[in-house]
Amino acid sequence: MTACHEAEVAAQFDRQQQRFKATVAVDDVRLAALKNRLEPLRGRRVLDLGCGKGRFARPLAEAGAELVGIDLSAAMLADACGIARVRGSARRLPFASGTFDAVIAVEVFEHLAAIDAVLGEARRVLRPGGILAIVDKNAGALNAERPWLPGLVVKRIDEIRGLWMYPLNSPVRERWFWPGRFRTRLGRWFDEVQVDHILSPKEADRRLFRQIPRARLMTLWTARVAGSFA
Repeated sequence: MTACHEAEVAAQFDRQQQRFKATVAVDDVRLAALKNRLEPLRGRRVLDLGCGKGRFARPLAEAGAELVGIDLSAAMLADACGIARVRGSARRLPFASGTFDAVIAVEVFEHLAAIDAVLGEARRVLRPGGILAIVDKNAGALNAERPWLPGLVVKRIDEIRGLWMYPLNSPVRERWFWPGRFRTRLGRWFDEVQVDHILSPKEADRRLFRQIPRARLMTLWTARVAGSFA
């Protein structure tokens, strides 16, 4: 089932690769949150899981990181110019143990089936003191434009309207995560886990999101391996 899931994800990204951007704004709040947790980046080896076209990998490489990207989609990787990249599965990483100082995954876990297998692989390839940084969507978020509605309700309505990536008859659905529960799950594999709620520009315009971080959509989980960098 996992192999079928991955095949469907790769096929959809291959078909729809034109809808995905190859760059990200320099002031993107997700990028800023990653940099804040991963710095200093210079000389650090970083693996970008589900790197796509390299939109987050390139800015991190420009900040001094030694970046490697991995993705299932050949079409997405074809546009990931300027970074070292390999096609492969996040649940079977083609790297030796203890290879990286950090592993990042930006809106990738929402597409995964074998989450614990991926977490185990991320833990394996990290060095002592290494960090896994995951940016993904908060299942408890409110909608930024209609804050009286839960984000999951709006998501479901838009899925029915065909506005999301996977069709209704697809075996795959993007999943969102409850921050506390996902923190607990990460804690089974890592020694220290932190949760940050990222404030988007749309959310920043409303007091609700400024004052209640848990209502925000994007979340950053950072999990650290015991030990310290050599």
